[in-house]
Amino acid sequence: AYSLWFTYQYYEEKEQLNLEVKSNEIINLLKNRMALYEQILKGAVGLFNASNNVSRKEWATFVKEHKLNEKFKGMQGFGYSEVVLPKNKQEHEERIKKEGFPNFKIRPSGQRELYTSIIYLEPFDKRNKRAFGYDMFSEKVRRNAMTKAIQSGETKLSGKIKLLQEYTQDIQPGFLMYLPV
Repeated sequence: AYSLWFTYQYYEEKEQLNLEVKSNEIINLLKNRMALYEQILKGAVGLFNASNNVSRKEWATFVKEHKLNEKFKGMQGFGYSEVVLPKNKQEHEERIKKEGFPNFKIRPSGQRELYTSIIYLEPFDKRNKRAFGYDMFSEKVRRNAMTKAIQSGETKLSGKIKLLQEYTQDIQPGFLMYLPV
């Protein structure tokens, strides 16, 4: 009975060690992927800092050059949200309307102390158009992550959210990564 227990103990320890190694591999893969996402965000901050006014076309080119759809499966979109004060809300909406979006409005409607209107989101496909104009500051989880990013000047992740790009079936949980410009 002793040799059987020793054999069982040996294989159990071996399986435990194998599980730890695999877990560490997964953790390292996730850390590396998140570091890549952060580098892309830092590149976008550099784009804004190097330009007087990043246009919609320049944003689309920047994202296209990174080949996000090919290299980063699972990334729904890469966007830029503009901070809008209540006194500038109408002017902001009119400016985006003049860019070829006659029905543009910051969503959801309502009065708030601050708006964060998504104005650039690539790829600008059917799914991502659902988030165009969305005020992420209007939702608690997003607002908390954005506030932490603004206060620290560093990249911050949101908690688990439902992406606006999701429809009513096969809804996947998501998260957002923020870096202030």
